[in-house]
Amino acid sequence: MTIAFNKAFNTDRYVYLFICAHLFFWTLIPLLVRYNLPLDAIEGTIWGHQLQWGYDKNPFLNGWLTALAIHLGGPSGWMIYLFSQLSVAICFLAIWQLANKMLPPLYALITVMLLEGVQYYHLHSIDFNDNTLELSLWALTIYFFYQALISYRKVDEISWAHRNSGAYKSWLLTGLFAGLGMMAKYYTAALLAAMALFLLFNSENRKQLKTWPPYIGLITFLIVLLPHTIWLFYHDFITILYVFERGSSSPSWTNRFFYPTQFAWQQLQAFLPALAFYALLFIGKKPMTASPMFRLSDFNRSFLLYVGLGPFLLTLLLSLTLGTKLRAGWGMPLLSTWGILLVALIQPNMTKKKIIRFITFIFLFMGFLLSGYAISLIHSSSPSSANFPGREIARVITAEWHETYHTKLDYVGGSRWISGNISFYSPDHPAVFIEWDKKRAPWIDMTSMEQKGAIFVWDITHNETLPAAIRKRFPQLQTSFVLTFPWYRDKKNLMLVKMGVAILGPAQQANVPLHPPHVES
Repeated sequence: MTIAFNKAFNTDRYVYLFICAHLFFWTLIPLLVRYNLPLDAIEGTIWGHQLQWGYDKNPFLNGWLTALAIHLGGPSGWMIYLFSQLSVAICFLAIWQLANKMLPPLYALITVMLLEGVQYYHLHSIDFNDNTLELSLWALTIYFFYQALISYRKVDEISWAHRNSGAYKSWLLTGLFAGLGMMAKYYTAALLAAMALFLLFNSENRKQLKTWPPYIGLITFLIVLLPHTIWLFYHDFITILYVFERGSSSPSWTNRFFYPTQFAWQQLQAFLPALAFYALLFIGKKPMTASPMFRLSDFNRSFLLYVGLGPFLLTLLLSLTLGTKLRAGWGMPLLSTWGILLVALIQPNMTKKKIIRFITFIFLFMGFLLSGYAISLIHSSSPSSANFPGREIARVITAEWHETYHTKLDYVGGSRWISGNISFYSPDHPAVFIEWDKKRAPWIDMTSMEQKGAIFVWDITHNETLPAAIRKRFPQLQTSFVLTFPWYRDKKNLMLVKMGVAILGPAQQANVPLHPPHVES
């Protein structure tokens, strides 16, 4: 690759074209082919209905951003899909900026476009959840942490005041995005641990601890965490208990080796398509590798090893030590810097033909994947959340409630999926009494609910039932009945969605029965 070719090739144009195309099409296609929001997005709408400083599974950021998306985009849900892809796009931009500071522009371009081959950045990112949010927040934290560290390593002449000003800004933003990352998901602690190790184990980095900027970042981080921390004390640390419950497993030496090995293999599987795409750059005239090869500085290499690979290795170490059960989805933010490591380790000999072929293939792959995703949903032969009749369920339930009681439906109780769909797609947007558990839905005013009434629902097709304790707690519940709904695009005679319904009528109309509505099936 000649220096002239490297300078003449407009990498910025291709990067921005790639990011804009990804953002536009991965927002548009799910919106066009999905009848229903994904599972986690529905859960986010339940939380977003009530702005709390924390929820039963996660801190507050996911719920708050989902609420903002609904406020801006309305009940169609298109803004929720957009928010998902904005997180991916921000991740791409942050990694692009980081790679540009370490690699020649063409190679930096490759590191970003390789991520399109990783399922975490396309199919898995459709569902707006805590893992999707981590993509952007981890990338931003990593980038500004890098900026903060190199602010004292500049070799060119620069005034102390200007350098210190840049350090304050970088450390403040590092603390901000690290805090927001924690408020998206506690797993961000793996990244923060790796950053702390790099800060402490490197003598040059430790020098910054004698200056003020790192502590400005720390204070910012703690301020972001403070409201949620206070909330935890008032809610029995329910979110933290959920984390331990989620990762718990029977203690055995088998699990200590099986879980980290399984997790490592899952992340490698996710990255394999990117490796295959990278191999395209080695096809062609010899030499296959660059000559002379560029080399990362000692600092950049250490940074990538600590901050790029560190969270992954620390996760494996935690599981190996404690036998913690690991979930594949936790790996979503781990792979963002792997492309930089790969390109720095094995550098292809670049030509104009190779790079154009690579870029063309990435765009073709994006189109192929989008088409395959759309076709698979349109001609789905198995149940999919995309074709779930959530809108119809909400319409029928709400219409019958209005016709019987002539009042707004304020509350719905039951499993997250069924009740969440009713809450989001009903024009009344009732508050959700999650799993009929006050600890999971502390926003529910039990007295108000008994006065205004509620609908309790459960998914019989998933073996859910109305707990006996709930019937005892609400003796005024009317006799329950069963509703069935067909799946959208059902061309294979799928089993009907069967849901149980029990009515807690408004106090003044408690004896007025709501008769089972007729549903076309």
